[in-house]
Amino acid sequence: AQVCVRTPIIMANQALFGYTEVPPTAPPLVQATLVGTQGAQLVRQVSARTPQQSVEQIRAGLVELGVPCGLAQMLADEDSKIGLRMYLLDNSGSTAASDGNLVEAGPGGTYSFRGATRWDEICALAMDHAKWNLVTGIPCEFMLLNCTARDQQSPMTEGRDFVHIDRSTGVSDGDQIAGLKRMLDANGPRGVTPITARVQEIHQRIKQEFQDLTRQGQFVFLNLCTDGMPTSPMSGQSSPKDQADMCEALRHLCTDLPVQLVIRLCTDDDATVAYYNKVDEDMELPLDILDDMRGEAKEIAAAGNGWFSYTPLLHRIREAGTMCKLLDLLDERQLNPVEVKKLVQLLCDSPKPLPNDNAQFVKELRDVIGKSRQVFDARAGRMQNFVDLNGVKRALGVGGCSVM
Repeated sequence: AQVCVRTPIIMANQALFGYTEVPPTAPPLVQATLVGTQGAQLVRQVSARTPQQSVEQIRAGLVELGVPCGLAQMLADEDSKIGLRMYLLDNSGSTAASDGNLVEAGPGGTYSFRGATRWDEICALAMDHAKWNLVTGIPCEFMLLNCTARDQQSPMTEGRDFVHIDRSTGVSDGDQIAGLKRMLDANGPRGVTPITARVQEIHQRIKQEFQDLTRQGQFVFLNLCTDGMPTSPMSGQSSPKDQADMCEALRHLCTDLPVQLVIRLCTDDDATVAYYNKVDEDMELPLDILDDMRGEAKEIAAAGNGWFSYTPLLHRIREAGTMCKLLDLLDERQLNPVEVKKLVQLLCDSPKPLPNDNAQFVKELRDVIGKSRQVFDARAGRMQNFVDLNGVKRALGVGGCSVM
């Protein structure tokens, strides 16, 4: 497939937000221009509009879709810097285990949780992110770890081993989503966990377009959705060498190329979680490791940051990958007062900046909360305010409260 250089867009998607038409402020759809000869649409061309016009139109479109003003601005600022989002989907035999978690939308913005297989959880994530990336206009690609029809030596084939989703191709959203579902339905849990081999293939693809990505100032975000530790293509057991080889492959990927990495764990296995946490601690790479939404909400609260509502939207943004380092810190340590105020501003519906003075910040925040719609919090399992005012006061040391 040829490389498609395209214009970033923001379009509505009824399945996610209930809209049937494109918001009037959204940038128009621009047909792709094909360049190059290798890979599949890793590089996007910045719009002919001025950068500020593009950012403002994308921000306004996201706000119309219900994204809080602060997050909408952050996503709009990042848009032109993202060439492609890639999702490596682990469908090894162990993903048939029935300790997965599904999130289902209910009435009035609520959500419920139910048990499922790990593969069901991974498929639901893929479908959700395909729709989200169509909404935001960022090309994405979903690659299987193991494909029923592919041997280890054959090249990857689109539609069989991976699906590329991009609104600018002119193919309808429904047809693109249906193509992804067909691939997922045809490839259930099977085989081993050759993550290293797939990462090396991804490395070679991105390397071919390194200069174009650098010229455009763009990154590729890679989301590794897995439930296990790496193995060789011929063994179901993860050896110390397998684990070291994967670390080395990830190190080369992230240091040699403009790649940022998210590892989304779909397991509660202690050994697997400990291994990936050690990878995060030891490698010092642009890497974030995430649990499912409810598990992540609990980890964030345990880190001392339980004063805000952890919403499905916020979790989706972190799963997709973001350049906002503040969002990486949420489950790692307690935020300091400066970071607390920055996060509140990101989650805030009001476009008006809140004061820098802590006491005035809390005073105006009280008014903003009163005017804001409630959101679903994954830890509480109910609709509530986007932040807890008393929790913010404690985090800022306002009103006689010390920092938690």
